[in-house]
Amino acid sequence: MMNEHTQKHDNTSDEIDLGVLLQKIRDFFKWIIRGIYSIFLFYRKFAILLLILLLAAFAAGYFMDGSNSKTYKNEVIVVPNFGSVDYLYTSINEIEAKREIGDISFFKDMGIDSVSYFSGIEIEPIVDIYSFLGEKQANLEAFKALKGDASTVSAMETAKNYKYHRITIYTKTRRNSLKVVTKILDFLNNNDYYNTVRLSLSENLLSRIQTNKEAVQYINEILKAQGSTKPEGLKPEDNMFFFRSEPQIGSMGGLVNSQQNLFDDIDKLTVKASDGDKVIKDVSVKINIPRKGLASSKKWLFPLLVFIGFTGLFLLMFLFKKMKEIATEE
Repeated sequence: MMNEHTQKHDNTSDEIDLGVLLQKIRDFFKWIIRGIYSIFLFYRKFAILLLILLLAAFAAGYFMDGSNSKTYKNEVIVVPNFGSVDYLYTSINEIEAKREIGDISFFKDMGIDSVSYFSGIEIEPIVDIYSFLGEKQANLEAFKALKGDASTVSAMETAKNYKYHRITIYTKTRRNSLKVVTKILDFLNNNDYYNTVRLSLSENLLSRIQTNKEAVQYINEILKAQGSTKPEGLKPEDNMFFFRSEPQIGSMGGLVNSQQNLFDDIDKLTVKASDGDKVIKDVSVKINIPRKGLASSKKWLFPLLVFIGFTGLFLLMFLFKKMKEIATEE
């Protein structure tokens, strides 16, 4: 009898607990529905005001996009040759300074007849620490002296030593972008001193390439001669002896290594000769790069911010109302 009563009591408790759980779930969904409905009522109540604010924000953003002094972006990747890195940075700073003060005669001499469509220029190094360290042994030793601390690799004094640099030029109209970029590059390359150095070093590079090619040909002739002459009693498989890689004095391995070093030098010198046809070599030019992302267009960004701000105000009002109800509740 006692067990039967206990079992009935347990069943009743389970039913009550399940009923409470289902009621909590129903209350939760009702709370969500009431919240959604309250938000709908809020936007319907202030629909006209919100629409006016959104239109005003769109108009303000559209006006600012139209009057933005840096509308079109143009990027030029350059290689400053013949130790002209400091000259390049100084020249870019000079151009920007002349633009800021509106020196019309300076830009007319450059070939830009108006500064009204040229709205800014800046330069930055393209940081490539691995190429920088591998270029010279002194660079690697300097980096080791810093115990691998790469915190200074982006510092300007260090970054100027990188091979590639990015020049960003801003223009106000699309049709004048190419003209501005071309005239600025012509200005940067119009330097008597560095052009004299360029001609002298270019001739030197071509001479070194030719000398290395002749040395490679000479080594080829030696290897061919040695390959066709076998010492008496040498077995065919022993031919590999002549091409072993140990750089010993007078060995064929040493000649092969020397030849490979000459090939590497020819490759490097050829790249330098290709880059060295200009003082400031432009390796990539991109005109009128489209801006990406919502933040690039204020006519869409401003309405979004207004909508978020308006919604945030509603949430604050709602929370304040709830806190007031709790505070005044007896």
